Amino acid sequence: MTTTHSKEDDYTLCVTTSILNSRGSLTRYFNFAAEQVTSVFSERAELKDSKAAGGYDGGVSVAVAVALTSQLQVQKFSDFDSQTEIELMREKLISLQGNPPAASGSLPKPKTAGLG
Repeated sequence: MTTTHSKEDDYTLCVTTSILNSRGSLTRYFNFAAEQVTSVFSERAELKDSKAAGGYDGGVSVAVAVALTSQLQVQKFSDFDSQTEIELMREKLISLQGNPPAASGSLPKPKTAGLG
């Protein structure tokens, strides 16, 4: 898998992962102004069918079918069990010269083991 990070704007980081042995990709948009992650999975499938034509020119008939599929999911930052990934993506956006707003406090708190 290969992953690329790019700054969409000052508060949105785009993370795209191409899936090996597939024509699919997963793109996640970390929007720090809206405090949400939008995930889009896309895949392109192509099927070729070639048949010899019965004419004198020995031509070949080729039919190509292409299908594009995608799935979309939106999650609020507060729905995440851990804020670690969100913090890492915030740091990545800053390293790409982004300027995400400060967290509003709606991020999940780190879970600690209860003693009792």
